[in-house]
Amino acid sequence: MKAPSSRVRLADVAQLAGVSTTTASRALNGRGELTEDTRAAVLQAASRLGFRPSPFAQSLRTRRSHTVGLIVPNVAHPFYASVVQGAQSCLREAGYRLILIDSGEEPQPVAEAIDTLLDHWVDGIMISTTPFTAAGFAELLKSTPCVFIDETVEGVGAGSVTLENREGIEILVGHLAEHGHERIAFLGGPADKTDGRERREGFATAMAARSLPVPAGFIQECEWSLRSGIEHTAALLDAEPRPTALVAASAELALGALAAARSRRFRLPEDLALASFDDTYFAALLEPALTAISYDSVAIGSRSARLLIDAIEQAEPRYQEIRVGVRLVRRRSCGCEFDVLGELESEPAGR
Repeated sequence: MKAPSSRVRLADVAQLAGVSTTTASRALNGRGELTEDTRAAVLQAASRLGFRPSPFAQSLRTRRSHTVGLIVPNVAHPFYASVVQGAQSCLREAGYRLILIDSGEEPQPVAEAIDTLLDHWVDGIMISTTPFTAAGFAELLKSTPCVFIDETVEGVGAGSVTLENREGIEILVGHLAEHGHERIAFLGGPADKTDGRERREGFATAMAARSLPVPAGFIQECEWSLRSGIEHTAALLDAEPRPTALVAASAELALGALAAARSRRFRLPEDLALASFDDTYFAALLEPALTAISYDSVAIGSRSARLLIDAIEQAEPRYQEIRVGVRLVRRRSCGCEFDVLGELESEPAGR
């Protein structure tokens, strides 16, 4: 018998069972007309040796590897960690394996990530960073089924799963207006990203719907970073007249706004109200607790995986753009009453 460290081959199973490799292969795959004794002998030999069929050999025969890839720009970010969790759960239930690649956002590493996944014969790919045009992705993917997560790329792939970005920002603007604010400023993300573009559009729509003015400089385009939030909030606080309320398009930008306001000794929400997209796990513990837009990021991953599986398994899958809903969580940074202990006690155990 082979040493435990050696990989057991089909030939080893055949030798132990006293049959040819062709007969062993047929027995293991349930093909061919074999006697029950022969099939039982092969299965028993495979069990004794701990034989595991090669997925690559199987994929050559079936043209399916039952493996998919997921490319994220930063696996350490809580959003992407939750997306991975949701995708993994859905794929496991459907009998698929997942290969995860942390690519960053630059074009070359993303292209290399796609090439690596194709070299591993994946059946499909989920991508959550978009440094290429539709034509660029089409060339890289070579007709491999693809789903975009938190981004939309028209003209390529089986579809996308994104958030209700516009609606989330419109809810925040409406809530601040209900608190009596009229001079509301916006910390937005990069306009070349789906979420950055759509959240800015949501802000403009909500302000126009309420006939609220947007002075020059009240819309700031930022990078998705704490530092950018600090710098752009400082510029807003130097404006004349300055805003009385601020909508941040991400948790990082909201933290930057909070830091900038504190450095100027502004009181929140008395001197400046703050509300943010992205309800992070620590939002309730900030001082003041952060009013935010919440959503199910695990569901984003699971729905993306389901969409990709459908694209792989259906003969003629239809293109779909799926939107995941959002909701407002009211806390003290906007001026609402808030009980931090009450919220923490209502959270599911283990969060």
